[in-house]
Amino acid sequence: AARTRARATMRPSLATACLLLVASASAWGPRRSPQTPPPRTRRATVGGGLLGGAAAAAAALGLTEPAHARREGVNRPELLPKEQTTVIDLQGYLTNGQRRKLQRLIASLEEETGVKLRVITQRYPETPGLAVKDYWGVDDMTIVMVADPGKGEAGYGANLLNFNVGDGFRLSLPTQFWTRLVNTMGNRYAVRADGPDMAIFNAANAIDFCSRKKYCGDVPKLPNL
Repeated sequence: AARTRARATMRPSLATACLLLVASASAWGPRRSPQTPPPRTRRATVGGGLLGGAAAAAAALGLTEPAHARREGVNRPELLPKEQTTVIDLQGYLTNGQRRKLQRLIASLEEETGVKLRVITQRYPETPGLAVKDYWGVDDMTIVMVADPGKGEAGYGANLLNFNVGDGFRLSLPTQFWTRLVNTMGNRYAVRADGPDMAIFNAANAIDFCSRKKYCGDVPKLPNL
């Protein structure tokens, strides 16, 4: 009788162990770590952007915006030129000659490589914001260079230059290239030394060179335009 009771006592434990083993085995299959984000296929923002700050820059082109540091989006099509142009200089950083020279570089780059470089100078909140997405037909082969002085040293304007980069450049011009471009040519010390116009031209020159080369992991040393 004692043995019968012992077997009966062991059976639930054995059944429970089998259930636990099966449950554990089902967990051995492929799993996505809760910390692993889903693959991204949208545009990346480097530095700040059309609204000033990385989060706001994403919102400016209708992109996914991080939960932190959100700022109010802007949509002001009245600030856009009536005619189509690849350079919008709301801050007046460029002379007429410089603007035409930059437009020629952009046109040549697009014709020969398909890369759509677009440039806007602004000071948030005086920006077209969302309106540039349709105005320029922003897509995966578009790079938007934003020159925004921000609020100065005490604010979010540590770097003059920021970029919204299409997904088509994920491999050829990785994030490290854009980060170094912002920190090398767009930082406030370089801008003070050479002026915002040269910061814009030097960055455009680097983008032109690396787009034609089809890869850059770092900012190339090139003569000033």
